[in-house]
Amino acid sequence: MDDRRIGTTIRTLRQRRRWRQVDLAARAGVSQSAASDMERGHVDRYTLSTIRRVLKALDAAAVLDVVWGGRGDLDRLLDADHARLLEEWARRHRRAGWQIANEVSFSIFGERGRIDQLCFHEKTGVLEVVEAKTGIWSLEETIGRHDVKIRLARQIAADRGWRVRRVVGCLVIAEGRTARRRVSDHPGLFARYARRNRDVSRFIGDPTAPTEGLLAFVSLPLTNGGGLRRAGQRRVRGSRANSSP
Repeated sequence: MDDRRIGTTIRTLRQRRRWRQVDLAARAGVSQSAASDMERGHVDRYTLSTIRRVLKALDAAAVLDVVWGGRGDLDRLLDADHARLLEEWARRHRRAGWQIANEVSFSIFGERGRIDQLCFHEKTGVLEVVEAKTGIWSLEETIGRHDVKIRLARQIAADRGWRVRRVVGCLVIAEGRTARRRVSDHPGLFARYARRNRDVSRFIGDPTAPTEGLLAFVSLPLTNGGGLRRAGQRRVRGSRANSSP
């Protein structure tokens, strides 16, 4: 994130609209001094949420990126964790006779996207729409995107020749204290995923039980296939050498 470039962008977009700084501030819900600060590149004084509000008022958006290791290292690390979640979930279902489809793309009535995994139980006609998450960062986005996929899943499955009688949403989340805390802190948002823990395993074996949604935490190895250590799964403690006496 280049602070000076962000400031120049805000100023240029404001001037393009023929707005004064006070006009931008009013539309973004910030003070004029804040708008002035940002235009001069002092964006580090403000929260990301505030910066996004200012940009949104200008019909722009901030894209935050993270760079780690060499080129592509972070993508390989994250993709490996995501793939392992799906592999483990597919394994559990195949043992119980489910059919599996991974990375299913769709484009229906202008809505485009990709479903992480579809699990279909032909005998009962139950279709499980799986969203795999290595972490939960945006709660509303996670739930909202899953809603869309669940709503369109019956039509998507019909294109594969699957005769669906019932659709069930499923969140598969990498095991971790932070992820569990995010779920427990927002019971209302996750209320629809009422079947959890051992009940999920029972459902996979016998999907006739009524349920609106499933939620399962899945443990992953501490290292991925390439030997990279998985981040965020263990609390980091200071060494004795760095501790205060």
